[in-house]
Amino acid sequence: MTKRILVMGIALAGVMSASAVFAEPSGEMLAQTCAGCHGTQGKLTGASAFMPLAGMKEATFVKTMKDFASGARPNTLMGPIAKGFTESEFQSMAAYFVKQPK
Repeated sequence: MTKRILVMGIALAGVMSASAVFAEPSGEMLAQTCAGCHGTQGKLTGASAFMPLAGMKEATFVKTMKDFASGARPNTLMGPIAKGFTESEFQSMAAYFVKQPK
């Protein structure tokens, strides 16, 4: 019995320490996934078929991403990407993009 309690205690300590190490990623970190199509910091440098994200209103960004994720705004590229994020992560990215100069 004592050995079982010790093992459970060690496992719990491991879970607790792992949760401290794996903190929520910042909006800036999450936004890096957008850079390939939407430009570094959400700012496009030339002609592009993609929308710039720099300076976008937070509510607009979050609603758009939620719509992509739910299928309310169908898009074969953005739908699967948006499904990979949580609403909290949408909000973090939006807070980052709104601060970026256009």
